[in-house]
Amino acid sequence: LVGDSEDSEGGQRVLINIRMLREPCMEALLEMAEQQFGHGQRGVLRIPCSVTRFDQMVNAMISKAER
Repeated sequence: LVGDSEDSEGGQRVLINIRMLREPCMEALLEMAEQQFGHGQRGVLRIPCSVTRFDQMVNAMISKAER
């Protein structure tokens, strides 16, 4: 789930290619998730980022990979 405290719906389910998790910007988001939620989080991976910003990051990674 992607969403921050300003998202009224509590987050949006987003599916990404597992290879995207290797990107530095995703690593930073994963570290933020670790700090906010810890390692004991069960269920889905929650990313503390606005949905709009996350979509922009994913689109930038896709564009970069297509070059």
